[in-house]
Amino acid sequence: MGKLRPLSQRKVIEILLSNGFQQIRSGKHITFKKRAGERVLTTWMPHHKEVTVFVIQYIIKQTEKERIEFE
Repeated sequence: MGKLRPLSQRKVIEILLSNGFQQIRSGKHITFKKRAGERVLTTWMPHHKEVTVFVIQYIIKQTEKERIEFE
């Protein structure tokens, strides 16, 4: 497993959209949702050009995606 590094906002959005998430809101943060059976997975991302490792770790936890997708 490689080391997580900051990613561009565009790359993180691309990963989320390709995994079935929809952008539902854009205020101070961009909010994404995805229906997974009876559950709804929700995550957010701040409006920054670069997304920090801390936020990427949060997104991985909230979306239940594999860490490798963000490496």
